[in-house]
Amino acid sequence: MNNVTAVENRLPVDDGFIYTKTFAPSAKSDTAAILSHGFNSSHEELRDVAFALAERGVYAVCYDFRGGSLFSKSSGGTQEMSVATEADDLMRVAQSIEEKGFKRIILYGESQGGFVSALAAANAPKIFCALALLYPAFCIPDDWQGKHLDSCTQVMGMEISQKYIDDLPRYDVFERMKNFGGKALIAHGTADSVVDISYSRRLVKTFPNAFLTEYPGEGHGFSPQGREKWVKECTKFVIEY
Repeated sequence: MNNVTAVENRLPVDDGFIYTKTFAPSAKSDTAAILSHGFNSSHEELRDVAFALAERGVYAVCYDFRGGSLFSKSSGGTQEMSVATEADDLMRVAQSIEEKGFKRIILYGESQGGFVSALAAANAPKIFCALALLYPAFCIPDDWQGKHLDSCTQVMGMEISQKYIDDLPRYDVFERMKNFGGKALIAHGTADSVVDISYSRRLVKTFPNAFLTEYPGEGHGFSPQGREKWVKECTKFVIEY
């Protein structure tokens, strides 16, 4: 936490606001990282990565997706959330970072936030220069495509609606990743029962410039030891890129 300033903010959008928490280094930086949380998680789960990056001179921005969890400080209900709305939130945050004049913007995402970050990078490759993804949930289209919800359904403790399914990408998400030419670092546990590691093994072969670190025995949500190792690996990747 040395020489790091944490600032909370509400980023106005047309239909509400996005809560952000910025971790700024003491010295001016030309590199910013946008950190995206997973399904029913929040910016709080990203504090360790944000602090580590800021301590090494990177301007790190965590935020809550609108309707992205029961713990979200942003506006919006969980039934209104989808991968598409989260991608829109990310781009709103990215626009606010661009306006501050940063030369390099790196995306970091975990689980569904990793999937959303990868989609954003592939759809706007000129804006973002690198990706760091922790067990990115590329299983989402396979898990949900073609299903129908008659009413709101509880998933991992949170209610979602048919909107979640209707807004899923209708294109080959792996093929789309070829659009992103920047470096990508992916980490995945071999014992992940939520997002099978096979998705990341396929993903690393799809990106033009990607690396995959497999964490033996780690599940969806690393152990404290695995998390500490990943934070160090991710920080090294971002500051050396």
